Amino acid sequence: MNETTLWIIFIAVGIGTFLIRLSFIQIHGKGMVRLDKYKKVLHLLAPAVLATLSIPAIVQQNKTPDLLASLPALAAAAVTAGLAWRFRGVFWPLCLGMLTFWIMRYALP
Repeated sequence: MNETTLWIIFIAVGIGTFLIRLSFIQIHGKGMVRLDKYKKVLHLLAPAVLATLSIPAIVQQNKTPDLLASLPALAAAAVTAGLAWRFRGVFWPLCLGMLTFWIMRYALP
């Protein structure tokens, strides 16, 4: 793939995402926005972002998809998921899950 083709792809994807966002704003911007309608979806946003960031790091270790991840990664994922369910937030589960990963990674042989 040459450089011109790559730039054409970048520009096309940029215009496409702009048009998708613009259409959403145009459709929903023509009246009063009722936040109570979107409140449940917005509550699910933080866990979705947490899962999106952490699952590829657990499943794709050593640049190959492997469902049998290492013990420290699985333990940290379990701790993070449990704390996220308990605290209903992202900050403490991320901090304590990462701490669990570091402790298990350097404590286990």
